[in-house]
Amino acid sequence: GSTMYLGSSRTDSLTAINTRTGEEKWRFHAEGPIRFAPLGWENRIYFVSDDGYLYCLDAANGNLLWKFRGGPSDRKILGNERLISTWPARGAPVLAPDGTIYFAASIWPFMGIFIHALDARTGKVIWTNDGDGSTYMKQPHSSDSFAGVAPQGPMALIGDKLLITGGRSVPACYDRKTGKLV
Repeated sequence: GSTMYLGSSRTDSLTAINTRTGEEKWRFHAEGPIRFAPLGWENRIYFVSDDGYLYCLDAANGNLLWKFRGGPSDRKILGNERLISTWPARGAPVLAPDGTIYFAASIWPFMGIFIHALDARTGKVIWTNDGDGSTYMKQPHSSDSFAGVAPQGPMALIGDKLLITGGRSVPACYDRKTGKLV
């Protein structure tokens, strides 16, 4: 259509802009930085925030339809001079053609990582993988250490595989139907 959606890590907000006039249509405030581009589908906008949540908004008016916490609690820590979730949602959402949306929370494997598959219309959990955390493994620089998948960045789907990017750690491939590490 004629709307552009912009997330901000400075103002912790998602803004809808009319591309014809440049005017702001609406603004939604999260409780943490929004670091990745939002995803649009069926008149909904999805995005993750450092507050640890995946949000689903009505694309027309910015009203919250549902949100889902990625980590086990709302515990906060200091990150980049502000309070964020102990498990920030930094595995940006990706949507499958069947209406399943995936995202991940936590960037520190030793704190546990949380990968979720949800029904994109309702927010209902399809599966959660909360068992893959820190393991003793070889790192990209060929040294062994305790580490693991640290979901950070855009994720991707290829057939029945969910690809998860890593910050300073290893990427990973998961079965998108079961949530098991491939």
